[in-house]
Amino acid sequence: MKILFIMLCLFSQIAEKQKELDQLRTKLTTVRQEIKDLEKQKVGTLAHIEKIDEGINLTIKYIDEVSAQEGLERSKVAELEKEIARLESKMKLKKSDMRSRIVRLYKWQPFYKMNLLFSSKSLPQILSSSHYLQLLAKDDQRALFEFERDWKRYLADQALRKDLIATLEGRKQDKEEELTRLNDERGKKNQILNQVAKQEDKKRDLEKELKSAQRKLEELIVSLEKQREKARTTSEYLEANRGKLSWPCRGSVVTNFGKVIHPKYNTTTKNNGIDISTNYGDNVYAVAPGKIVYANRFMGYGNLVLVDHLDGFYSLYGHLAEMLVSTGDEVPAGRIIGRVGESGSLSGPILHFELRKDGKPVDPLAYLD
Repeated sequence: MKILFIMLCLFSQIAEKQKELDQLRTKLTTVRQEIKDLEKQKVGTLAHIEKIDEGINLTIKYIDEVSAQEGLERSKVAELEKEIARLESKMKLKKSDMRSRIVRLYKWQPFYKMNLLFSSKSLPQILSSSHYLQLLAKDDQRALFEFERDWKRYLADQALRKDLIATLEGRKQDKEEELTRLNDERGKKNQILNQVAKQEDKKRDLEKELKSAQRKLEELIVSLEKQREKARTTSEYLEANRGKLSWPCRGSVVTNFGKVIHPKYNTTTKNNGIDISTNYGDNVYAVAPGKIVYANRFMGYGNLVLVDHLDGFYSLYGHLAEMLVSTGDEVPAGRIIGRVGESGSLSGPILHFELRKDGKPVDPLAYLD
């Protein structure tokens, strides 16, 4: 009964995961088609990279989901193998029992009626013997039906196990194909960036796009500032903890606050925060309690999370591989809000982190421990 319950739970999980996987595959197919369409059009470098990054993030997520599905299916195969072994053992014992029953009935069946008729036993004794023989026959039928039921289930489990093993082989091939496509997508992104590094006109265009992305972010924050006036509190968490805030992720600062000349693309921009180089997929934490006011893609910043700390401060986390919060969520300090990624990044896996006070950027290093 326990094994049956476990298998039913696994079936439910597998079905739910497969549904998510199908939805992700549909989204991935759409994004890849959009990338092909962009290649035929004259679009800016950032827009092109942004869409490729979206494809890269979805591909990584799809591979992770396939791996998770594989784990569930392998667990299902293991449970089926346990059940198959149990049924084999049970049927082996049943076979031996059935064999002895058949021999007994074979010896009994032709003669037991004549023996009863010519017996010197009393009528109650005769009727009692007949009753027990009928019970024996019914018990033999039950044993036969139970054996037949176990045999059908055994065959069904064997067939299901075979199908799951074939599915796992398909998953393996699917993952290999997606890993190849992931490398191709990353190669395509590097190719575009290398072309920018070699061509002065493309460098100038990229610089304009980066500044445009910054202006749009400024506009978003100004808009949010107007909306939050009513919700503003008298708490001064960030000022009270100036120089003591925990870091948003592990890693080392590769770009400081202020004017920045990109060493590869020679673009000049103002960095309104810091860039932290770290491992892809590392956790990103909220540096202070607050409310999520933005959690979506943003041109130039990839997957972006913006936290309103309701004391005049915002914290901003860009280039995420995955966002683990939604707009409207209340988060405490130290809550995991996403994973480090390279969405919208020109420098590989990185976290772009900003602090804004009354809408204006301040150097995060003055507030971090």
